[in-house]
Amino acid sequence: MTSPIPMAATTEEAPQSSSTIKDGTVNDTLPEAEAFAVHYPGYPSSPARAAHTLGGLPAITKVHLKPPPLSLPRNDPPHSLFSYVPQVRNYKPPPASTPASASAPAAPRLELRFRPEDPYCHPACAEHRASTGLLLRLSRPKGGCAPPRAEVVARVQGGYHFEGMSDFQHVVPVHAAEVRKRKWLDRPNVKDDLGSDKAGDLETEDGDVMMLVPPLFSIKDTPTNIALLPSSNALSKSMQRGVVQHRWEMDIEPTIALPFNIQAVPKKINWEDHIPKNSSEWDWQMAVCKLFDERPVWPRQSLYERLLDDGVQVSTGQFKSLLFKAGYYFSTGPFGKFWTRKEYDPRKDPESRIYQRIDFRMPLELRNLQKKNNYGSEKWSDMCKLERMPLKSFIFLQLFELKDDFIQAEIRKPSHQSTCSVGFLSQ
Repeated sequence: MTSPIPMAATTEEAPQSSSTIKDGTVNDTLPEAEAFAVHYPGYPSSPARAAHTLGGLPAITKVHLKPPPLSLPRNDPPHSLFSYVPQVRNYKPPPASTPASASAPAAPRLELRFRPEDPYCHPACAEHRASTGLLLRLSRPKGGCAPPRAEVVARVQGGYHFEGMSDFQHVVPVHAAEVRKRKWLDRPNVKDDLGSDKAGDLETEDGDVMMLVPPLFSIKDTPTNIALLPSSNALSKSMQRGVVQHRWEMDIEPTIALPFNIQAVPKKINWEDHIPKNSSEWDWQMAVCKLFDERPVWPRQSLYERLLDDGVQVSTGQFKSLLFKAGYYFSTGPFGKFWTRKEYDPRKDPESRIYQRIDFRMPLELRNLQKKNNYGSEKWSDMCKLERMPLKSFIFLQLFELKDDFIQAEIRKPSHQSTCSVGFLSQ
């Protein structure tokens, strides 16, 4: 709340002035006296109370007499002290100040505390702004129809404006009552009337009240625009159904990062009923399904490079959607991270041992050599030949794809395990 009537800071009664305003113009010369204004953001009960909330007249004078740093004049219009601006004859405004350097000190600010007796009161700060206003004394002669008289008392060279949130205060409810009780106990006749024991019982044990200001309270001094997003829980189910369009892919059961001890694997879906037959998506999905018929378990990068070799050009997002409709993968286990054809459970098929993964890790000395000489390859077929070092520090390779005669002979030996717990090739 900002008062439309600013308060002029003067320490003594202004003298009589011969400068008067008549018909909107100033007669005679302007007085030499100068004053400054404080635009008080409220309605004080008295001028003395207003000065007390500003720290007292000595504190106000100290802030005003502190030399402000040089700065460029503001382009916004000054706040007028009156309801109209009179025309001044033969008046020249003061020269503009020179630009300030980047290391100039901050301008002095006037602090306003609405509760000076509260040490935890959040102060409102005012900045000085130059102006070309006038301080007037308005009077009306008694008994008569003479018009009001306006005298120019002083020139107002600037004023202090409170542009922060002055009503943003944190008040502890028990503080006011505690202060009143202390004042009552400090009176000389209280202890004599109640006795020392009774008076002591009214005091607190530590003599003070713990008042904790919220940590994020004092940094808010200027208005801030906050954009609040609507909560998803506040929307009803009918509204959610209206906003989110239902797609047939939403009915597909989970297929990503399944636990290895899951009871049943995902079932095959009839994607042919939802995808147009003569579309590019139909051809892409059909190509992925044919590769899964050729081999039920694939590393992701190997399957993607095989599609590119067959002339199927798809993006990474489209490839993920194709895998989502045709396969699934375990999060851990001997087939972890490898995409598997739906309805095929490699844990129950001993012949799936050739599709198990092997963890290939680069030694530390080879990692440094790889970074120094820029060795390595990103092509999956090159890494499976074991002739080029992979660019990553570790990678999961499939035993079936390794170009090594010894490894291929070992994985094709008969397995003596009927079920898979940690892998058919655990030894």
